[in-house]
Amino acid sequence: MINNKFFDNYFKVLTLLFWPIIWYKWVALSIKSIETTILISYCSLSIIFMVLYIFFSKKNKDTKYIVVFYRISTLFAFISTLFSFVLFPTSYLWLYLKIVFVLIYFYCSCLKVYKYKIEEGVVGILSSLLLILITLLY
Repeated sequence: MINNKFFDNYFKVLTLLFWPIIWYKWVALSIKSIETTILISYCSLSIIFMVLYIFFSKKNKDTKYIVVFYRISTLFAFISTLFSFVLFPTSYLWLYLKIVFVLIYFYCSCLKVYKYKIEEGVVGILSSLLLILITLLY
């Protein structure tokens, strides 16, 4: 369906937008106002995706629940990482939230690979391990 293709591409764009934001914060000479603007833009796009995707996945009976949980957990892990990395780097609350969401993301990715045999979960496993590594090194 055209909706599935749209949501697949939208999710891929959100995933690909996340990593340059992390790169910008870690490597480039960052400016707080630009970081905040980028973060708010990314969060807005992610929230719009989550609301639309949940609405259409309930409407479309062909969508597997593991795919919905995987995508939502991915975005929550990315958003919590950005908040704890960009806006609140010294907050323990955001650190704990990030760890919880990354572990949920890792679990959903493992389920997607090992139980449902969907190879997209391998990217999630590697991504969640990289987020944990970034958390430990920063």
